[in-house]
Amino acid sequence: MSTETATEIPLEGNRPPGMPASTLRLAVPAGGLTDGHVLLREISVGDVDDILPAFTDPELREARNLPRFSRDEMLASLPHMPALAASGRLMPTRRRGHADDGDRRRRHAPPPGRRAFDRRARVLAAPARARPRLRNAHRAALAEHSFALGIERVAAYVNVGNRDSERVLERAGFTREGVVRSLPKPDGRRVDKTLFSLLPGEL
Repeated sequence: MSTETATEIPLEGNRPPGMPASTLRLAVPAGGLTDGHVLLREISVGDVDDILPAFTDPELREARNLPRFSRDEMLASLPHMPALAASGRLMPTRRRGHADDGDRRRRHAPPPGRRAFDRRARVLAAPARARPRLRNAHRAALAEHSFALGIERVAAYVNVGNRDSERVLERAGFTREGVVRSLPKPDGRRVDKTLFSLLPGEL
């Protein structure tokens, strides 16, 4: 039996030679994103106790395909969020129902959304969940911001059979593309998901 040893090729800034560097950086503005109805902003220390149930309750984690996080783990991860967003790996956001309601609605704000961004393909992936009106406004605000940054495609994945989320996406103007098989879940399981997409000019 013979074996082959891969030759190490030096990378330029962690890129293969000849591959151009991405100029895109995904981030939420300091004041958040709003369309006058919803406000999207980065997660802060003050949000942790409100959103923690989404990561500790098994039913909520299953519905949102979220990983298990303890309170200490969530607090420890917060300083890394801007770098994760800029790198395109993850951009957690917090949504409020009305941009001008202030802190009095914080207790009723829904859990955060997770956004994964493929810088090379300029694709933003967004889960679909929550109340249709707010979710549509949420998605529109995020999509408009993403397109303004140069992203050329917003992709949304929902578990196969989740018709409520599929209808939300369809009302928001997304196009159903088909089923993507065997996508990973945070706990290591695999699940089939229906893929929807939105392109610039389709809002």
